[in-house]
Amino acid sequence: MFSQKDIFLSCEGDNYFARNRAAYSANNEDDDDDIVTMLRNIDISPNKILEIGCSNGKHLGKMQQSFEAECYGIDPSRQAIEEGAKLYPGISLQVGTADELPYNNGNFDTIILGFCLYLCDRKDLFKIAYEVDRCLTDTGTLIIKDFYPPFPYKKTYSHYDGVYSYKMDYSRMFLWNPAYWQIANIVSSHSGYLLRDQPDEKIAITVLRKSEDSAYPDAPFK
Repeated sequence: MFSQKDIFLSCEGDNYFARNRAAYSANNEDDDDDIVTMLRNIDISPNKILEIGCSNGKHLGKMQQSFEAECYGIDPSRQAIEEGAKLYPGISLQVGTADELPYNNGNFDTIILGFCLYLCDRKDLFKIAYEVDRCLTDTGTLIIKDFYPPFPYKKTYSHYDGVYSYKMDYSRMFLWNPAYWQIANIVSSHSGYLLRDQPDEKIAITVLRKSEDSAYPDAPFK
């Protein structure tokens, strides 16, 4: 039986990109980037960014333009990466997945998990958390954009038999660690509107800060 990772690397990553190509069109430049807006609102200016689940790099292109940042992206869709290499030659893009990041330790001050964790294999979540933490510098910023339901659950993925969407608050993958704390969280809707009785549509952009030095204060009760 193939893993969801294998399925997305072999075909569904390209299929996903094809279905959503209009949203990633370089000509579709009128919409504001919600992550750029959020970072500006909380006064964070990234210098070196990695986006996991970057598609063709359109969002990285806006971040590079907004912050003059050095940008890198990784995505399972080869078609998306090949298109992005032509559209955004100043951004380093490559095919890959979150559980095996081909970057050095502490290489980025900002890492974005861009609406991808809900499709990752459950057995890979610990590996993903390790890889993200390994590549994020101390005092770095972690941004998670994903579904935001009231409790974890799964549902059948409508585009490929045997694949599931797993919805949960993915900030919990990191917030157990005292080196991470939440500094912002904005909840909206995947469909463009948010109703209290439609938790299946809720998505969130959650911003975490990392600081290993402040995680364990020295003898606070001495």
